[in-house]
Amino acid sequence: MATLADSFLDDLDELEGDSDDDLEQAAAGGANDHQMDPSAKAGGDGMDTGDGDEDGDGDGEVDLDDMFASGGMASGGDISSVATLRSSEYFNTKMEKINQALTTPPKPIIGNVEDNAEYKLVVQCNDVVMKCDEEMVVVHKFVVDIYSKKFPELESLVPSRLDYLRVVEAIGNEMDMTMVDLTDLLPNAVVISVSMTGSTTSGQPLSEADLEQCIKACEEATKLEEARNSVLEFVETRMKAIAPNICAIIDTTLAAQLMGLAGGLAALSKIPACNVQTLGQQKNENRSGFGSAAAMPHAGLIYYATVVQNVPPYLRMKALKVTAAKVTLAARIDLHMSEPSGSAGARMRQEVDDKFEKWEEPQKARMKKALPVPDDKPRKKRGGKRARKLKEKFGMSEMRKDTNKRTFSNFEGEYGDDAMGLDMGMLGNGAGKLRASVKKEQKMAIKKAKKAAETAGQHVNGLSSSLVFTPVQGIELANPNAAADKVAAANSQWFGANSGFMSARPA
Repeated sequence: MATLADSFLDDLDELEGDSDDDLEQAAAGGANDHQMDPSAKAGGDGMDTGDGDEDGDGDGEVDLDDMFASGGMASGGDISSVATLRSSEYFNTKMEKINQALTTPPKPIIGNVEDNAEYKLVVQCNDVVMKCDEEMVVVHKFVVDIYSKKFPELESLVPSRLDYLRVVEAIGNEMDMTMVDLTDLLPNAVVISVSMTGSTTSGQPLSEADLEQCIKACEEATKLEEARNSVLEFVETRMKAIAPNICAIIDTTLAAQLMGLAGGLAALSKIPACNVQTLGQQKNENRSGFGSAAAMPHAGLIYYATVVQNVPPYLRMKALKVTAAKVTLAARIDLHMSEPSGSAGARMRQEVDDKFEKWEEPQKARMKKALPVPDDKPRKKRGGKRARKLKEKFGMSEMRKDTNKRTFSNFEGEYGDDAMGLDMGMLGNGAGKLRASVKKEQKMAIKKAKKAAETAGQHVNGLSSSLVFTPVQGIELANPNAAADKVAAANSQWFGANSGFMSARPA
């Protein structure tokens, strides 16, 4: 009887047999591929060595998967069959014009910007830079595919493509890493990690043919980088004359790329700011059948401008919108050459910088107000006649007091009226008043004051005298009621009941 261990070993033997069959089929397929016609293989790698297309590119887009499948890189392929950009007529023509333009200083643009020859060349430079970057990717993949036999860990240690190719050119086929000086190419920390990993790597030295192809590929990458730098130098010198206000806000390289993607300065000026913000947006491709989503939504080339990258990460999307709006205004100014000196763009850049600095300022802390000094003295309360009148006005009347009263001995009315507030309480069982009652002392004071006022007009003061001292006759005998009698006579004459209507006009 077979045990569980025996059945498990039988399953492992079957799996090993299947893997051996797959390897034999793969080897047979690779042999058939190597027996293909070289001309057919060159035509199937996605590269066009001729110049028959209308644009004169001379090189189509490189399909790396087809190239790997054909064995063009790992199976002794030549770098000249992979990197064909520098040998194309399109590239040589553009580089000849750019090198010739670099020898002459930039000239001021007169008339329409779209008709200027250097402007058209600047727009085409964006395409040249993109093709150089694509070619750099192909060359880097070519070198990685070959050099991974000697140093497979180098690709993860040096992620930059150009630095990787320079390090490969410096190391070569040397196995002793102490004999290689990389201090001029990499930071010290990376140099140490590369040296330690290279001393313990499991790779083997390359053959002379593979090493020669790697060195040629590294030299090709260096020449591509030099050509790319020449193009960027030309763009930087000419963009300040073509679009000075845009270059005052963002970098000249990004300004040239924006113009190239938009199709020119006139087309860029017609694009709204919300679309300029996403111009040049990178999307995630090859998502296994899923939709292509942007790596950074609503962020294009302007997101990588210096003015946007200088702000903290949490403010960059907000800064991107402001910068895109300013770039759109600057493009419209540059199209009509309203400010050829770039003063409008410099003013916009200053406004943007000031606004970003204002955003980064911390919020002002709230000032804690000190409490007032405690006062031990008793607080003065309002008193007097006015306060008493106010209390009497809003005081509770006798009717309201009777309404709030309840009897507990006898119950009258419907059940629940008392709880619902429909009962009038003890109102009606006694005489009530609408206003609050006034105290008896206040009533007596009011009566006394009224009586004193009435008696004051009937009696003469006992201290009054009929003798008057005058400066003319000395002491005179006068009537103390003469003034009052005069007033009474005048009142009876003019305002008496029997006076009738009389004219005040003198006769």
